[in-house]
Amino acid sequence: MLDPRISLLRKKLENVKSIVLFGSGKGGVGKSVISSATSYILSERGYDVAYLDLDFHGPAGQSLFPVDIQFKGGREGVELPISDGVRVMSIGYFLGDNPFPLAGREKIDLLIDFFSILNIGKLDSIIIDLPPGMGDELTFTQRVFRDRVSIVAVTMDSELSLNVVEKLMKYIKTEKINFLGIIVNMVNLFREYNPKQIEKRLRGEVLGAVSYHPRLEEFKTIKSKLENVHEFRREIEHVVDDLLKRVNLLK
Repeated sequence: MLDPRISLLRKKLENVKSIVLFGSGKGGVGKSVISSATSYILSERGYDVAYLDLDFHGPAGQSLFPVDIQFKGGREGVELPISDGVRVMSIGYFLGDNPFPLAGREKIDLLIDFFSILNIGKLDSIIIDLPPGMGDELTFTQRVFRDRVSIVAVTMDSELSLNVVEKLMKYIKTEKINFLGIIVNMVNLFREYNPKQIEKRLRGEVLGAVSYHPRLEEFKTIKSKLENVHEFRREIEHVVDDLLKRVNLLK
């Protein structure tokens, strides 16, 4: 039987111009840093953007976008708090240091509730930070929002990462998800970066590349990372330039 909450959350997102998933299948490749930085730069450029952290087991949104925990709501749902110009939501704001095991139907119910209780409003874009793997967070979001969803694949230039992202790319093609491109993170960390080889291997176009910046670890929030590691900011700016062209959001 169709869950009536599905219709409600689809309606909530009617006024969102684009929904962009940042996925990989592989953990530790920097999806959260790349997706949050993209959200921040978009906001800086005048776009009304939300960053949604769907990693329920290991959320990072609460660290990258600190907010006052006092959430507000009304008939339309919980207002998305604003952190450094970006509308944000992560289960990490509520968990603190507590573990949060989920299994089976619990995760689907949480995903439905997560979207249903939010007052999304009118947005240029929602950036969704997916967890590792290709589980419910990916399949639910992609299937519920269908042709409104696009996806970016994040990888490192390592055999371990590429092997996993290869499987994600096959899933993207099988499900006919609108594919925006590949972001290669921490380039030149393992070997000399060759974008053509990666494109051939993954059968997709490279959207952009971000170097390995060890100084990023010195700063906690995404704003402080971008403000203090200038080369990182420059590379993210280039990624955003190409992303805007592909989602047709240029102002």
